[in-house]
Amino acid sequence: MIFYILISIVFISELIIISAVIIHLNKWRRTLRNYNDFLEEVKPKVKDIAIISRKLSEQFKEFAPIFAEQCRRIFTNIILDQLKNVLGALTFWLVKKEVEKHV
Repeated sequence: MIFYILISIVFISELIIISAVIIHLNKWRRTLRNYNDFLEEVKPKVKDIAIISRKLSEQFKEFAPIFAEQCRRIFTNIILDQLKNVLGALTFWLVKKEVEKHV
């Protein structure tokens, strides 16, 4: 008699575990179905975004040499302006030394 009671307790616990597993699997199935529906809805939009980004990257590739040339030109102008300022200050300093020697 005790053996039958223990077997029925184990059987009932197995039924509870299986029902919990089935409930969780159904929740996962609903979640995955929602994600799948969302992805199916977004797929054409992602395709359009990929096409637009490809066109933008092609345009960036065309403008890259122009941008690099402008950056190089700006950098060169900054260096030349700084060299002019240094040469002007050095000239002023040398002239000032000469004037001080004669005064």
